[in-house]
Amino acid sequence: MVSLGILICELNYGTVIANPKDTSPYIRESVTEVGYKSAIEVMKGYFKDINEGHWAKVDKWFVKEESYIIKGFLDDKENQEKKLGLLNIRKARLVDWKELPYDYARNYVPSRNIDQYRDKKVFYVAVDYKVYHENEYNINGVNYFFVVLVLEDNKWKIASIPLVPVKSIIFDGYGFGTEDEKAFDVRRLKFHIN
Repeated sequence: MVSLGILICELNYGTVIANPKDTSPYIRESVTEVGYKSAIEVMKGYFKDINEGHWAKVDKWFVKEESYIIKGFLDDKENQEKKLGLLNIRKARLVDWKELPYDYARNYVPSRNIDQYRDKKVFYVAVDYKVYHENEYNINGVNYFFVVLVLEDNKWKIASIPLVPVKSIIFDGYGFGTEDEKAFDVRRLKFHIN
């Protein structure tokens, strides 16, 4: 019986399948593609849990330090009654996303909780929200912001979700090109309280 001689090596991000008789192993999916896909799955899972009102699951998408803060916030009865922060979101649908170069995005990302990680990804996202009360942080319709992911314990986790100056993102050539996006800062800032 002839063995196929296929050696499967699990890596942090993907699977390398090599034939020992062949000097050139092929990689089914590159590390970059697998890392990108799993980061996308984290974002999709996060917004799906919000959309379905699975508040008890939302904190699991975050890095440990943030997870404890999020859980405490979501479990607070007053926050629940007043529909504060994330709890103000009735529905959330991830419409579009694009990964931005970290060297560019770092200008808009708070360094707290992020500098300690070696592997980072920043996605500029468009998320369609339905909210209980519009405010400067969440409005009905498509909202634009960053989702910053880092590799923690070999898993992509959300480290931060900062608001960004959308007009700057568009001006720098990283926007989605929609009319809605161009008007977002004006729509959002009409709820800004001085």
